[in-house]
Amino acid sequence: MDPWLQAAAIGLLGLLVGLGFVFYGFGLFLILLPIWAFFFGFLFGAGAVTALFGDGFLSTATGWVIGFGVGVLFAILSYLFYWFAVVFIGASVGYTMGLGLLAWLGNGGGNLAGFIFGLVGALIVAGIVVVLRVPKYLIILLTAVAGAFAAVAGLALIFNRLTLAQLDTGSFGAFHAVQDLNWIWPLAAVVLAVVGIVYQMRMTALSEAIMEDSYRNPGMPSSARGV
Repeated sequence: MDPWLQAAAIGLLGLLVGLGFVFYGFGLFLILLPIWAFFFGFLFGAGAVTALFGDGFLSTATGWVIGFGVGVLFAILSYLFYWFAVVFIGASVGYTMGLGLLAWLGNGGGNLAGFIFGLVGALIVAGIVVVLRVPKYLIILLTAVAGAFAAVAGLALIFNRLTLAQLDTGSFGAFHAVQDLNWIWPLAAVVLAVVGIVYQMRMTALSEAIMEDSYRNPGMPSSARGV
C-alpha cells in the first residue's frame, strides 16, 4: 500500500476518535474508550517494537502485527473491566505526554529512553486517576486533551505534514518534527482541547461521575463482569 494511504488511514482514525473524545469524552466514555484503547494500543505496540529492536516505526510487518495485537487486547480489556478502564485512560495520556516531553527536550523520544520516560508518565497519571477515583472533571480533562492532540495529529497525517515514522514520539511529541509552522499544530490542539473542555462541561452539568455499576457491560453475566 502507498505510504501516504497508510498514513491517511491512521490519520482519519485518529481524527474521528480524537474529535469524539474532545466533545463527547465523558458522555460517550463507555463507547469511545475501547476505540481509543485500540488506537493508543496500536501506536504503543508499534512504538515498543521500535524502542526494543531499533526498527523504524511501522517500517516492518512485526511493528504492524504487534501494534494491531496490542490494540485489540487493550480494546477488549477496556470494554470488559472497569478497573482496567480506570487505569488505562490516565496511563494512555501519561505515556503520550511523557514520550512527547522527552521529544520536545531534544532526546528524540522514539527510542528506549523515550519508551521508559513514557512508562513513567503513564504510572504517574494513572496513579492520580486512581487516587482521585476518576471524577467527572478528570475524565473531561483527559479525554479533551488526549482527543485534541490525536485529532490534530490525524489531520497532519492526512495533509502529509506528518509521516507515520514521526508518530514514534506519540501525538504530543510528533509536532516537534514538523518544520513548517510547527508551532501552529500544537497551538491548534491546545485551543481544541479548551473548546472541548468547555463544551463537555456545559453538556454534562448534571451528570455524575462514571462508577463501576454504570460501566459494566449489561450483556455480560454478573460472574463475568469486571471487578
